[in-house]
Amino acid sequence: MEITWTESERLRNWKLRVTGDSSREAEFEKWLFVSIASVIFGRKAGELLSLTSNQFDLPLAQRLACVAQLVESWDLSSYVLYQTAFATQVIIYRPEQVQEALTAVSPCILACTLNYVCGLDPAAFLAEVARRWQETGDIPHEIGLALGYPIKDVLGYMGVLPLPCTCCCGWRVYGDPAPSLDRSRAFVAARQQALFFLHAPGMPASA
Repeated sequence: MEITWTESERLRNWKLRVTGDSSREAEFEKWLFVSIASVIFGRKAGELLSLTSNQFDLPLAQRLACVAQLVESWDLSSYVLYQTAFATQVIIYRPEQVQEALTAVSPCILACTLNYVCGLDPAAFLAEVARRWQETGDIPHEIGLALGYPIKDVLGYMGVLPLPCTCCCGWRVYGDPAPSLDRSRAFVAARQQALFFLHAPGMPASA
């Protein structure tokens, strides 16, 4: 999927800044860019990243500040979901895409089965996911709704929908595999596009 002219300009300006820069900060930014490529290029709703304690030999506070600054410049949002002494789990997401997924889930399932308040916006939904994660120590599977996986696959995995597991493509697929496989291919293509954009001299972001 091609991105808008404004987004393309922002990405080109960012690439000009980090090209040839081998500092730890720049290397972290490049890693972040490729890691969330499916959100930037593939319009994936979100990506869950694990920032380990010794990553790029940069303090966690510095990396979180970098994440916040970059994702805002790319018209994305971020939220710290879970922290231990060894790693911090951060979601980078498109609020409009997460909202679309939440709206598409039946209110009966969201409220009665999953026990979420109806009408939650993305930030409130992620805050509740974070609270449950902190409370139990286990990642709530409904986070998949904010990570761009097909709703049928998220709810099928949770046992909410009576669908058979038909295959795997980076995640377990339930019911008709075609839309899930298409989405998986789009995510892979987005990562390839990000790598090409980052390393090919002078390539536009929408190539």
